[in-house]
Amino acid sequence: MLSFGPWLPDGANLAFGFPGQFNATPVPLADCLNVYFAQGAYRSLPGFSGVGSALASAALGAYTALDTSGNPQVYAGAGSDLYHFTGSAWASVSKGAGAYSGAAHWSFIDFGGCILATDGIHALQDMTVGGAAFADVTAAPIGNVLGVIGQFVLVGDIVSGLVSDTNVPYRVYWPALGDPTTWPTPLTDAAIAAQSGFEDLDQDFGRVMFIGGGPQMGIILQRHGITRATYQGGDTVFAFLPYERKRGLIARGAAVQVGPVTHFIADDGFQMTDGSQVVPTGTAQNAALDKWFWSNVNQSSLASIRAGWDADKRCVAYAIPTGSRTVPDTLLMLSPESGQWTKSAISSEMLFTDNDGSRHRLGLFSAAHQLGYLTGTPASGYCETYDISFVDARARSVSEAQPNIVCTDAPTMRITAKSSADDPAPNVTGDIGRDTFTKRCTFDPPPEGLFVRARVTSAAAQAIQGATLYTEQGGAV
Repeated sequence: MLSFGPWLPDGANLAFGFPGQFNATPVPLADCLNVYFAQGAYRSLPGFSGVGSALASAALGAYTALDTSGNPQVYAGAGSDLYHFTGSAWASVSKGAGAYSGAAHWSFIDFGGCILATDGIHALQDMTVGGAAFADVTAAPIGNVLGVIGQFVLVGDIVSGLVSDTNVPYRVYWPALGDPTTWPTPLTDAAIAAQSGFEDLDQDFGRVMFIGGGPQMGIILQRHGITRATYQGGDTVFAFLPYERKRGLIARGAAVQVGPVTHFIADDGFQMTDGSQVVPTGTAQNAALDKWFWSNVNQSSLASIRAGWDADKRCVAYAIPTGSRTVPDTLLMLSPESGQWTKSAISSEMLFTDNDGSRHRLGLFSAAHQLGYLTGTPASGYCETYDISFVDARARSVSEAQPNIVCTDAPTMRITAKSSADDPAPNVTGDIGRDTFTKRCTFDPPPEGLFVRARVTSAAAQAIQGATLYTEQGGAV
């Protein structure tokens, strides 16, 4: 009896010693596809389901804000315009037609009933959530990244500032307390009275990539370090304390805040931080995929990586491009509760944390620029174990196998048998369906080897727990 353990692709070439007994033994997964892990089991991941008409061009950023009635309002930047989703189509809410020529990305936040947007080229944009059109905040600095800490909007990675500064990537500005449209000249009496100002962070950390917020404290991820910003009030306003000098964020979209914790990708893999320490999530007790990530991601297209949070599935998601692809084709999902990861073949040109009015969910844009959600028909997915060898060092023939699964479709099982751990020609069976009465999959002829691995496949699994192998002992080694 095998129970499916965590997906550990960094160790997938190692065999796992298996005792001869009838209690379920956890075995790590060498591979998985189109599943996610939640509440102690692997489950089929719903597919992409589009809604409404598509944008005219690729989405460069997206955000969902709630209006005064609690209704979600979705915004996106594409081409030279900003758009509002009406439920069936996209309507331009640009300050003027084609007003944002040259935009390559958009950063959004909502604050005090308004939504703000920046592309690092044009003036900061502001509009009441649900309004008709954005307008310039002419006094504001121009930067690439927006965030909110307490009652302050922060602009980071400055392109054009308020003190005749240009291209200061490690600088952050903030406006008057509670008012993102008022930006007095820094260090003047008006700025001090309004608690407005700016800060130059550690230059060695590089450009500001992400700003995560909280009621009194937030974090600022730069390319090579992390700084904690704590509200002090008075003339000081914020205290800035660098607390991570070895890790930063590899791309603007590769971070997402979930409550007080920010999940992100650094140069040494997947991490999370609460503002005081950084904890690895990609190489941990139930995780080993940092090497797999760097071996498979297209390192020339890191800027296309996006992260999001799905409250229903209770998973952090990263959309990454693999091979030579320039837009994400793979979705990696982390269950923070268990520390376990999964992989799915979900393509998306843009992924973001959406809000349906009651909880967060993943929003995606397809290659055709259509907004959608993971509510469609799941694709066929599987869990496949490491190679297992029995502790008596004898070969086994697998005559039957029973998938331990709860599903509404007809699951299949596949067995791979090897004569050695590096066997160049393993015996791989077909994907065999189970008998309706015994619920077992029969292999004829039975595959035999010193090393065996098992795969369970389903497109409608509510819980994939493992498998039971019915084996016969082979000859002496």
